Amino acid sequence: MSSPIIFENDDWLVVDKPTDIATYATEYGKRGVQDLLVLHEGLQIYVCSRLDKGTSGVLLFAKTKAGSGAAQRVHEGDLATKTYSFISTKRYKACTDGQTTWNVTAPLAGKECFTEFSLVSHGNGYYHYDATIKRGRYHQIRQHASLSGIPILGDTAYGGASFSRLCLHCGRLEWPDIPKIEISLPDSFSFLVGGAEKLLIDGAIAWERRGAWPQLVSNSWRLIQRGELELPVSIDIYDTYLSITGFSDSVDSHGLKERLQPLLDYYAEKVSIRGGLLRQHAQNPHQKKLIHDLVSWGAPVDETILAEEHGLTYQVNLNDSQHVGLFLDQRDSRKRVIDVADSRRVANLFSFTCSFSAAALQGGAEVVFSVDLAGSTLGRGKENFAINGLDASGRGKFIKEDVCKWLARQERKKNKNPEEFAFWDLIICDPPVFASAGKGRSFHVEKEWPELARQIRAILSPEGIALFANNHRSGNASFYLGELEKYFSTVTQLSPPLDFPRLPGAPEHVRIYWCKV
Repeated sequence: MSSPIIFENDDWLVVDKPTDIATYATEYGKRGVQDLLVLHEGLQIYVCSRLDKGTSGVLLFAKTKAGSGAAQRVHEGDLATKTYSFISTKRYKACTDGQTTWNVTAPLAGKECFTEFSLVSHGNGYYHYDATIKRGRYHQIRQHASLSGIPILGDTAYGGASFSRLCLHCGRLEWPDIPKIEISLPDSFSFLVGGAEKLLIDGAIAWERRGAWPQLVSNSWRLIQRGELELPVSIDIYDTYLSITGFSDSVDSHGLKERLQPLLDYYAEKVSIRGGLLRQHAQNPHQKKLIHDLVSWGAPVDETILAEEHGLTYQVNLNDSQHVGLFLDQRDSRKRVIDVADSRRVANLFSFTCSFSAAALQGGAEVVFSVDLAGSTLGRGKENFAINGLDASGRGKFIKEDVCKWLARQERKKNKNPEEFAFWDLIICDPPVFASAGKGRSFHVEKEWPELARQIRAILSPEGIALFANNHRSGNASFYLGELEKYFSTVTQLSPPLDFPRLPGAPEHVRIYWCKV
């Protein structure tokens, strides 16, 4: 398995930062490389010199406060050297006369900052430059490139052309007391200069938004979020199988697979892929089957695939016509549940295949109730418990019931005898957007959300936590947040995992809220 951790010793940690993610987040739950390492690796680390959100490449952290202080002295003494690569649509004016290197000196943050530039290659209307600096705490590369008349592609703040990523990459770091660090150029850079087709460029950028980070904790993640390609598809990988969903009736699955083939070949060089399935998602599921027009390739897809995550294993069925059985966009949320579940009474509402329930027991919960109206998904939840050895403890309870009725009954019990009521310490509520509730009744998340928030708060203990989520992409974000804020003292909206990026102009894929009483 590849790893984004490039170098590590007792004092320092060097990682390969993806594009489109900050070095650290100023708010809890927002995506940042530092936060990912705290959440998934349990590391206490200190930022030495950040890379901005759009810049990829070598990123150094100190593992001790002493190391953080040493980093400050390294910067003040100009003892470190960083080399960046970037792409521009402009050619440096002097390069037409054969000059391929030049220097820029300009004041920044009260100091004279020096950058050495060189033209490395060009083609297809793009120019690849390297830039070396000695003052790594300050980010003058973008400013100095603009001063040179070669603004970086994607850096519209400095006159660069609009693009789906900032084409700036830190590829080399020389730092006292550690070996020189060098990593390869992003594929999208060489694809641009080499004139690759747009599908491959977009697919490479999607890879560069993720890198090997999902593989730190799981063998299953999203390779392509809908909207990252011009083709209307999403692509997930489960262990060694691809699951592709198309969202257009204008081309059949075989035609879509053929158009995607160059990208599938590219990803086969990155990860092990035995085969896959491609399905078209019907535009009107009430008139057609929800999933139709299937094509498969490679090794036959096993009836059950094992998705591994945070030390747990979940059964996944790619042949299921409705859902494979694991929501990848809740991976980070499951880790947060593991981290806080110890000794808590937990209720997992709309529990589906009970992945949150398994996470809570893994984290040491006193008891976990999984409540769902669908007996078939509860059955799959019991199987997930069994394969993880969680069934023998008896601390997992499976309740086949309408969640709204279960909540109403809990509230009646509390109101009737509050002194003896067993309050809940952690409640997970991840409802469907729309579902049948049986006997001609239906559930719609927007209609039910306010009452769900009120009832859940009513049965939580004084130190209780609630995790709410929904995928109502067309819903009003302020409505969902506002209803929770009526009942909880603290409501924090969490970012989904980095393989579910929010793209410009697109609605939120999922809304996740961490609520404290």
